[in-house]
Amino acid sequence: MNNKKYLPGHPGGLLITNRALTYCSFRPGMKILDLGCGSGATANYLIQNYGLDAFGLDKNLDAASASNNLMKASADDIPFPDGTFDGVMMECSFSVMARQETVLKECYRVLKQDGQLVISDLYARGKPIHQTGCLGCIDSREVAIAKLARNGFCVSHFEDFSHHLKTFWGQVILENGVSSFYSGLGADAETMKQVKCGYFLMIARKTNASS
Repeated sequence: MNNKKYLPGHPGGLLITNRALTYCSFRPGMKILDLGCGSGATANYLIQNYGLDAFGLDKNLDAASASNNLMKASADDIPFPDGTFDGVMMECSFSVMARQETVLKECYRVLKQDGQLVISDLYARGKPIHQTGCLGCIDSREVAIAKLARNGFCVSHFEDFSHHLKTFWGQVILENGVSSFYSGLGADAETMKQVKCGYFLMIARKTNASS
């Protein structure tokens, strides 16, 4: 689900962003790319609070938000040369990307050797679901890790933050009502009960070869 469009922010907010940055140990001046950046809040946060040379990319970027570091483009055709970035981030955006394998190949291409890929997103602790709506492709932990491995990444860290998803969705229900919530998801309560949706932070490193 593209929470950056349907919901305000994303589960865990900056807490998970900060957790990822601490784990990755990015140094000031390093180049970071946020794919599916929404309005560019994370990219600007990285610049202002960590001194990173951060860029944001989103195919639906509003013209008013575009700037030198925020651009309108698709994640499956990243407009940067090979080996540009020390890190690539996707916060609650990878699950709704239609061509995930292509996106991962592009991430591999633009990352420097030993560059790190940071993904925080939904995952299925029950039955996986693949759809074209707001939820997108919700895989199991094992399938998500295997997908990264096929595209040249070795997962170094996986952390469950499902409690933040419960809090986040609970707030949305309080503000908008149950019917509006499930309508926005494009799935009914019984389906979501089977999915047992969780939320994770996963960090992977670019290895020597991509398939």
